[in-house]
Amino acid sequence: MSTPLQSHLSIEKRDTEAIQEVSPTISVLEAPIVRQWPREWKAYAALVAGFFMMFNCWGMVNAYGAFLSFYDQHLLTTQSDLQLSLVGATESFLLLFPSIFAGRLLDARRHYYLGFTGSLLLFLGYVLLSFAGGGGGTDQGDYALVWLTSGLLAGLGMTCFFTYSSHNVIQWFPRKRYIAAGITSTGAGAGGIIYPLTFKFLVANFGFPTGVRILSALVAGTTLIAFIFGMPCKAVKRRPVGSVFRFSTWIDKHAFRNRSYTLYVIAVALVYGGFYSIAFHVTEWAEVKGFGTEEDIPGGTGERPGNGGFRTFWFLAIMNGTSIIGRLASAFFATHLSNPIVVHTATCFLASLLAFFFWPFAQSNAGAIAFCSIFGILGGSMLSLPASGVAYLIPTERQSHVGQWTGMMWSGVSIFALIGPLIAATLKRRFGMDAVGYWCGATMLLTAVLFAWSMVLKRKDDKGSTTGTLVGDEEENGV
Repeated sequence: MSTPLQSHLSIEKRDTEAIQEVSPTISVLEAPIVRQWPREWKAYAALVAGFFMMFNCWGMVNAYGAFLSFYDQHLLTTQSDLQLSLVGATESFLLLFPSIFAGRLLDARRHYYLGFTGSLLLFLGYVLLSFAGGGGGTDQGDYALVWLTSGLLAGLGMTCFFTYSSHNVIQWFPRKRYIAAGITSTGAGAGGIIYPLTFKFLVANFGFPTGVRILSALVAGTTLIAFIFGMPCKAVKRRPVGSVFRFSTWIDKHAFRNRSYTLYVIAVALVYGGFYSIAFHVTEWAEVKGFGTEEDIPGGTGERPGNGGFRTFWFLAIMNGTSIIGRLASAFFATHLSNPIVVHTATCFLASLLAFFFWPFAQSNAGAIAFCSIFGILGGSMLSLPASGVAYLIPTERQSHVGQWTGMMWSGVSIFALIGPLIAATLKRRFGMDAVGYWCGATMLLTAVLFAWSMVLKRKDDKGSTTGTLVGDEEENGV
């Protein structure tokens, strides 16, 4: 039986190891005790900031189904489904691809530059979108301007916030990193509920131009909160950027020598390519299946009623709302198991079964609501864990590179986030709506296999007392 002194020493040892995971350059003698929950108010301010960052990046992407529905019914009725999907896919791509630069800048503690740039670009993107719709009537929109404003400009603003949100809270909460990241990620679910509801209400009551300008004021207010409170954790080692023209400034060559990390990046790419194929088409799926009425904004092309009076828009809201449950639950299980990839594997496998069997064979409103509820929970779990997975996989001696590795992952994922929904739209046009579910199911099943494989490799590396599968840790830029 351990004595009180032995217990105290054991706690101190665990605390020292925790802070060295976050900042390996701190010696055992220097390392302060890392508490389960930090006492600094800045840590919780960063948590609030991270919530609003996710609210305005993935929250807005999750809301795109409502925008797409309005464009399809009113503003851009002559555009194809592929063209309309391209706007949302561009948001996803640009949110992710420049993360390779954002992650490295975060390691260099350039947080406020990213926060200011993100706030400005997002605000300008949605203010200018209000001018892309003409008077807001049928076919008065300019597709090129819609893509340039809400796709290109706003997408670039989103990327400044995305990696920032998870990177910052993981460093402030080293002992509760998965829970902190899960809480932050709920902002995406909240934004996915609030922004579609707000958009529908404002456009119905004030018209598209004025409604979107009011919406941009909400964007400005919430991004300002994120900018002010998103303070970096100064206890973590700062890695200067060095020369911006050196390859090693942005790419850590050691990362892709780590086989578990490489497989993990491929798996996350498939998650984003599959999940958003469902999210972008769920309202149209509900209308095609006859689960409700799609039209709910006056002045459009007329109602297309289904068998019930339930508005199909609410299926998207249900999916985004229940994703909050999944984000929090996955954080709890990842913390309890000390392994987020186990949770990832299980949720992707269950999502594949759901997409294969529920999407094509749902027969009633109740079944459709059940599908959206469960798929939302699983989707929230899948989408909230990737940054935590990188923190789990990265070797201890390279923890100061976690922003760079995370950014590299998101840049790799971006390609599939762009083409995944476009593939789904093409399959839908050729084979029907059920093909979207089969595409999602196939990607989720393959993803589950890759996550499991990544986890096996990680455990083999740990058992072999190696530093992953890294070779030659002797050279690094800016350190």
